[in-house]
Amino acid sequence: MPNECRHNPFHDLHKALRLGHCRMLAALGAHDFADAASTAELLAGFGGLLALNRRHAEAEQAELDRAVSKAPEIAAHAKQDHAGHLAALAELQSLVRSVQVAAPARRNIAGQSLYRCYALFAASDMARMDAEETALLGLLHQALTDDELRDMEGRILRTLSRDELETCMSLSGPAFSPSERPAALAKLTTAIASQPASPAG
Repeated sequence: MPNECRHNPFHDLHKALRLGHCRMLAALGAHDFADAASTAELLAGFGGLLALNRRHAEAEQAELDRAVSKAPEIAAHAKQDHAGHLAALAELQSLVRSVQVAAPARRNIAGQSLYRCYALFAASDMARMDAEETALLGLLHQALTDDELRDMEGRILRTLSRDELETCMSLSGPAFSPSERPAALAKLTTAIASQPASPAG
């Protein structure tokens, strides 16, 4: 098990993602997909959350691949269901397209399929994040210093796009306790500042 007094490079992003999952699941479950305008708005936000989830998973995978050279026992965790996770994200994106192209009379049916599949994905992703913050983090604590773990976290954040970082920023305010919030937001602000500015117009 990990040492709770040491650095956890997964903590901040995972907190934001957990809140994102909970909010989106509630929004999908309560939504009337027959309303085309509000459905388009909801699916745009859903697509942003999926993009953040995908980029986060890919960035974590790259960091775990790097860490294997220092701790070969991490290899099993590094590959654990990564392909399945990305395949599930692709399936959700396919279900989003099904809602977008559905005839008005069938849009609620397609929306409910998306809702149920996302519920399963969110539950699986929360279990995956918990495994990373327990068994995997324990191995990382044995292999890496806290400075190395902070560098890992920084590289993961810098891998995210400006839009993905801003999604994290919007989730981080309510996701963190008052004592945690300033440091978490400072990390995101630093990562956003390192991104190229969005093109004008």
